[in-house]
Amino acid sequence: MFQAAVGPRATANWHAVWALAVAVGLALILALLGSAPRTVVIALLCGIAPGVFGWLDRSPSGAMRVLVAWAMGCGLAAGLTGGITGPLMAWCAGPVIAAAAYGGLWRHGAALSFAVLVAVAVLQAAGATPIPPQGGLGFSLGLIGLVTTLGGAAAAVMMLNTGRVSSEAPVRASAPIIEPPLDTRLAEAEAGRERAEAEARAKARFLANMSHELRTPLNAIMGFSDIMRSRLFGDLSPKYGEYAELIHESGQHLLDLINDVLDVTKLEADRYELSAETFDVRDVANAALRILRQQADDAGLKLRGVLPPAALLVKADRRAIKQIVLNLVANALKFTPSGGSVTVTFAEVAGELDIVVADSGVGIAPEDLARLGRPFEQAGDAQDRARGTGLGLSLVQAFARLHGGEMSVESRLGEGTAVTVRLPVLVPKPETAAVVVEPPKP
Repeated sequence: MFQAAVGPRATANWHAVWALAVAVGLALILALLGSAPRTVVIALLCGIAPGVFGWLDRSPSGAMRVLVAWAMGCGLAAGLTGGITGPLMAWCAGPVIAAAAYGGLWRHGAALSFAVLVAVAVLQAAGATPIPPQGGLGFSLGLIGLVTTLGGAAAAVMMLNTGRVSSEAPVRASAPIIEPPLDTRLAEAEAGRERAEAEARAKARFLANMSHELRTPLNAIMGFSDIMRSRLFGDLSPKYGEYAELIHESGQHLLDLINDVLDVTKLEADRYELSAETFDVRDVANAALRILRQQADDAGLKLRGVLPPAALLVKADRRAIKQIVLNLVANALKFTPSGGSVTVTFAEVAGELDIVVADSGVGIAPEDLARLGRPFEQAGDAQDRARGTGLGLSLVQAFARLHGGEMSVESRLGEGTAVTVRLPVLVPKPETAAVVVEPPKP
């Protein structure tokens, strides 16, 4: 029998949120557009059905039944809205995303998703699907399909990485425990270790495949929304301009989350390999500051870099160093009120590279400092925690340790925070040989 790696309550809640999100999308379409074709309404109801079914069926043996319901509901929804070129084509990935919410059955979910995709494509080729909705209706359906798919996948991946397990089993009185022989315990421990390693490998493979599937449409979403924001092909009404901004911001947030979760997974599985090269670290600092300059300006913050005048050569992983700077500065910008400042300093200290990001933000309470650096751990109240995922500092610390360095945090509530990353990656400067000058002969 299949044993879910995620608790039944968490999985049921995930299904309920999916159904609610699609229902809200249907209500918004009817409210904004006044009406919708019957096929569109039926398609969205087909998208709601698997979520309701998964919420109701919480038995361990019901996982496969729910996945089949996902395949049927998502296939009908995609077919009723134009097939694989329709706005709900993203829902063909529904079964494999639902499998992620259960924490297993990857192959079954992937096979069902592939079968749905093939079936919808065959129906469309045979002319059995209607013409995809156009205009505002088509745009709205596409937005519902992509947001629910990406949001559902991101939530399922987070459930896996937070290691949620069911706590619903009743407590029962047990008989006195009789210890098995030592050889038996050792064999069981070895078998458990092998199972854990196999599960970790399966999770890493799934996340790698899912990241590609998620980032491909996500990059398209951000690209098209960027075109809309820049009014490249004509002006938009103020409302649609606002929607384009929200789509782009939401897409960027999901992309950051997906990348962070994947990096954490690779680091936990010891699969992240450094690609060391020699480069001037000031180039990485300037590139990171350029990326975040607009975000700082929008927030009314002063962002400045303090870099040495001469080249500062390091031998390190360029992407990891850039990620350290981006994560630290992004964190500082999130938790610094308008009018404040964030300063990034690169310096050579005792033969090592010091990266210091200091801000004049809200600061961190002493009891929260000890928890920071672990995945999904966040400081502050509920409002502060809603601003991020708790992955930034854990990634910084992991990248620092991979380079043989360390991270330290100093902070006071109401006064700001300074995070220092010290890395032994500086390239030694060549020593200049002494020039011997012979005195002139008399």
